[in-house]
Amino acid sequence: MFRDGALALIEKDAHTWGSVLDRTSHSVDLVALRPRQQEDPFSGWISKNALVLLLRCGLARIKAPSRIHGVVGYNDGTIFKITYWISSILASLIPVLSIVVLYRVHSITNRLGIIAIFNILMSVCLSGFTNAKRSEVFTITTA
Repeated sequence: MFRDGALALIEKDAHTWGSVLDRTSHSVDLVALRPRQQEDPFSGWISKNALVLLLRCGLARIKAPSRIHGVVGYNDGTIFKITYWISSILASLIPVLSIVVLYRVHSITNRLGIIAIFNILMSVCLSGFTNAKRSEVFTITTA
């Protein structure tokens, strides 16, 4: 049943698809015809936390609210493209930065410490920016 011609469901139908505030409140027999894109931890964090913060800071004023839902929404694909570019740029900068830093340092002891720091940085980035398994992260960082 629709209220006053608006698209807001009321009575028993109101909770069929769940709530925006409680994402686990949907009916268990609902099936998505197109599953969500699998996200890495960084993209998941951006789409869940940072976007909400940006919307509170005024990003919602840029885009008009949906006529159907009445709220401002952004496509996950756009967010994933942005996080993909961020992680790609970071992945290309870390090796170059390590070479530049190691070129500038002349002490062997300091070089070994810097290699260890960049190795830790690489494993943290692999864990946070990719869906790599623990064994894959271990293999890449030892190589």
